[in-house]
Amino acid sequence: MILDKLLEKKDLRIYIEYRIKFLQQERESEILKLPESERGFIQERISGRILELKKLKEALMKDLIKHDAKLYYRKTNK
Repeated sequence: MILDKLLEKKDLRIYIEYRIKFLQQERESEILKLPESERGFIQERISGRILELKKLKEALMKDLIKHDAKLYYRKTNK
């Protein structure tokens, strides 16, 4: 049972790291294809996603996922 939790945590960490790398590459290459008027908005969105993934990874590494999920649930369902 403990091994299953470690594998799940490891898999999630790997996915988060891969997603961050993908978004960083997308930010660098795909934004240049967009019209200049949209670039700032899209760049902000991608940067926000990267920041959120980094916070999720940090919570994952500190074993705060369940705690944070309960906290967010309580805040949104008052």
